[in-house]
Amino acid sequence: MAATTSGAGAARASAGAPTRRRGRELEQAIYQAVFQQLAEVGYAGFSMDGVAAAARTGKAPLYRRWPDKEALLRDALSDRLPDASAVEFVGDLRADLIAVLGFLKSACTATADPALQAVKGHADPTHALVRERVSEPSRSMLLDVLVAGEERGEVRRGAATPLTARVGPAMVIYQNLTAPGTVDDAFVEQIVDDVLLPLVRP
Repeated sequence: MAATTSGAGAARASAGAPTRRRGRELEQAIYQAVFQQLAEVGYAGFSMDGVAAAARTGKAPLYRRWPDKEALLRDALSDRLPDASAVEFVGDLRADLIAVLGFLKSACTATADPALQAVKGHADPTHALVRERVSEPSRSMLLDVLVAGEERGEVRRGAATPLTARVGPAMVIYQNLTAPGTVDDAFVEQIVDDVLLPLVRP
């Protein structure tokens, strides 16, 4: 009889009983559940209750940190996006241009998740986050790279402008929108070698 009871308890646990996790482990389980729920039920069906169930945790941990599903979605996406501060520069124009566009390419890959496509047109905070974490840093870093290149003599005087700094990111984003999955390392290098360098070199 004891063995039967134990087996039933194990079955109930595997069927969805809350799992004891804390800190980063619990946070990652919740974020994974966010994207799982978006993929399964779309943004309209996405809920805090659904995320709690998918993450096998109680609702209390979610509501202690996130007041609503929009705040949770924003943090889940933020965790998935690459960090602009991690981009490494070496002081070479070509290498640094590739580093910046490579960062943007990584962000495009992160946001290409089919689950996130369900959010389009619904959650404005996610668009603001991508602009804040990806679009604006990309243009800023690229302008800094061009200015530094101008100071080293690698960039034509007067070519390091905010408008010029938009060219590379605009091409990456356009390609990602019109031909998803084709923004790879080779495409990034092609933009740098065939467009940006000829555009700015002395």
